[in-house]
Amino acid sequence: MRGFSLVEILVSLVIVSILIFALFSVMEVGRNSWFNADTSVQLRQEIIRAFMTMERELKETRPAQISLTSGSSSSLLTFKIPQDNNGDATILDASGNVEWSGNIVYALNGSGQITRTASGVTSILAQNVTGLLFTRPSSALDILQIDITAQKNSDQGRMMQDAGQIIVKMRN
Repeated sequence: MRGFSLVEILVSLVIVSILIFALFSVMEVGRNSWFNADTSVQLRQEIIRAFMTMERELKETRPAQISLTSGSSSSLLTFKIPQDNNGDATILDASGNVEWSGNIVYALNGSGQITRTASGVTSILAQNVTGLLFTRPSSALDILQIDITAQKNSDQGRMMQDAGQIIVKMRN
């Protein structure tokens, strides 16, 4: 009975080592792609979450109730929404005028978070935000455009960026 020679064993070990290295390389590329895609999805979710809250509230307000004048832009927005202030289960007062809430403020803080402040209570709408801009075009008085830019480092140190824009039509 003849066994394997030392050269045959060494050649087979080199081939198996190359195959294992190739397999782990492919797995590492897949893992990096997975984590980068996950980071990108997280950024998009932050932007969408902020847009949903802002859109819901800003659709309720009127152009006269926001701090931006026509044809201007700002990274901070102050506005009011209809609210039942006297407890009669309607947003109209005894004279038939709309009752308005206290000031609500959307802003980007120094920690990369979009905040909503109302009645002295601050809540976080989104994180990892690098830019927030409210624009009121001069062409349409009841339109408000919101631009958000977000950025985050993935687990592999790669910088991921995303941006979104929404246009809200306020009550007239």
